[in-house]
Amino acid sequence: MDLTSHHVNYLIWRYLQESGHAEAARMLQRAWNPNPQSLPFAPYIKTHALVSLVQKGLQYHEIEQSLDQAGPELGRHVAIHSEPQASNRSLQDGNPVPLTPSKYFFGPAPFDEESLKPRSDPDKALDGLGTDQAPLSPGSKADREGANAVNGDVAAESTLAAPSAKKSRKGSSTVERPEAPVNGDEGAMEIDSNGIAHEAAVKSPSPGVDADGDVGMSESQQDHAALCTLTTGKSVGVQITPAKAADLSPDTTVVDVDVARDDHVTRIVWRPHDSSVFAAAGDSFCGIWKLSAPNSQTGSAPAYELLFDSRGDGSLVSALSWDHSGQKLAVATYNDMRGSITMYNVDGDAVDLLPVVPGMITGLHWASKGSHMLIVASDGRGKTELALWDDSNRSEEMPLPEVIEGVVYDLTWVGDNQVYACGDGVVFQCDIDSSIHNVKKFTSPNADTVWSHIQGTKQAASPVVVAASSSPASIWVPTHDIYVEDAHRADITAIELRPQPQSSEVQASTSLLLASSSFDDTVKIWNIDLKSKQITCLHHLSLDPGVPALAMSFSPDGYAIGAASTDKLFIWNAERGGEPVATWTAPTSAGPKEEGPEKTANGENGSADVLPYRSLAWDTDAKKVVMGFGKQILIPVFTDGRY
Repeated sequence: MDLTSHHVNYLIWRYLQESGHAEAARMLQRAWNPNPQSLPFAPYIKTHALVSLVQKGLQYHEIEQSLDQAGPELGRHVAIHSEPQASNRSLQDGNPVPLTPSKYFFGPAPFDEESLKPRSDPDKALDGLGTDQAPLSPGSKADREGANAVNGDVAAESTLAAPSAKKSRKGSSTVERPEAPVNGDEGAMEIDSNGIAHEAAVKSPSPGVDADGDVGMSESQQDHAALCTLTTGKSVGVQITPAKAADLSPDTTVVDVDVARDDHVTRIVWRPHDSSVFAAAGDSFCGIWKLSAPNSQTGSAPAYELLFDSRGDGSLVSALSWDHSGQKLAVATYNDMRGSITMYNVDGDAVDLLPVVPGMITGLHWASKGSHMLIVASDGRGKTELALWDDSNRSEEMPLPEVIEGVVYDLTWVGDNQVYACGDGVVFQCDIDSSIHNVKKFTSPNADTVWSHIQGTKQAASPVVVAASSSPASIWVPTHDIYVEDAHRADITAIELRPQPQSSEVQASTSLLLASSSFDDTVKIWNIDLKSKQITCLHHLSLDPGVPALAMSFSPDGYAIGAASTDKLFIWNAERGGEPVATWTAPTSAGPKEEGPEKTANGENGSADVLPYRSLAWDTDAKKVVMGFGKQILIPVFTDGRY
């Protein structure tokens, strides 16, 4: 068969993954082929195939150089005959000659592995680098400080180190963590008489999920799929990640919100297609903020229009959402066992008041196009009502709702005529025409699991729905029967599917990316392969030790991902992972001004740490991000365009 660039690129891509160079592999994949595993020859490629093939080539090269050219056809025979017997006959025609170092394929100079080890002086370590070589990454600094590296990724701090073995919840079998190679080197490769590579020091783990949430694969699966490059520790960019994260503090506008003593910002939403307007709310207030062009650059406070203030009457804001066009902002309030929805325009004027809903409105979900909005209301007695409101055909009464037996914690649209809702041990599928109908119920493997987060999209023209439970930290894809336990070491605080362009090539793909944040001080980016039903951790992004990820969000273009903590904001490049490219830290003299409702995280030893709410939202252009910080709103501006 003819060797093509696709064969070579695939071997290189597999080698980079098997060596732990995840960043380089993903960059090659993005520049060459978005789904290398779809190539027809991919299932037949064994692990370490590139090393094995090169070793065979070097053996033939040495044999060729150790024979004279007395047989004029020798060189051509070696190049033409691909069958072993023909090649052996050709090689036997020559006369043996001494093999001198000058004939070595890589030249006579010996290879000194010591020269590749990190030096104590970082300046000296840069000596001899060419102008087109990247500077040392944060991973190199971590290596100098003595951190262990696994498959090219720096291991996590000792306080987060996973145990060497743990028992699966589904059985008594134990998943052993292999002794990983250091600094991404797979070690010496032993070549047998047939030229097949064997790695003596590293054994494949048994299938299962380790303490970091990475899914192990058997040897047969490794032969048919790219290896997971992260087995422990955090994701570290190895080539082009900036050596130091940009500090957003100097260019951050801090807006003080005049709210009740026991309230704080809990929700923030940008107006669609508008990078100058966002709405924010707490339990007792809701307002619209407008950034003028000069304000966004100088950091002065934006204009503010108050929409709702409870003024101590017991009313509270329970939900808010912009329609897809950004013309209307729906704000739900609750008082005296009834829910009300008021529509506002961008100037803060009330333009419509919807019929009253019995119970508390816990969610307002506009369709991605059209005029439909799903209203989620709880009756306080264990039942949930889902009502479909058509804003283009206003009615004097709320449409007849679909009653769900149980609590609905979250809801997501999938396309224009389906929604999925998550609850206690189940995910509900509802179809939509002129009304809403509950048509299917997915039951999770553990019926007691509380599925508090849900995200959905369409992939290859089919719905894909991902749910996550806070505790235990599990991920479930009910539409494709994929389930992962122990995805994090502590409660999951948010999940989000990475936004992607609606191109035919992307829509035909059978894989998608999911991000999850947790109280365990991490954000993880997962690849979900729908065809093989495998979930692989691509990036393990670490916040500072003891700094939980309370909120998380992708930028609308999917290029960046941000996470908010108690007093910090982190932004990473979602494609490269590694260290944050930008951060914000609250001044030590000015902590968040907040009191009232708080979340509880389960600590490593079962103790409870009280943590506040955080909210995070990107503008449509992915150039600004707003963060709710107690009784303040932070508006970092990326003045240099880097994130």
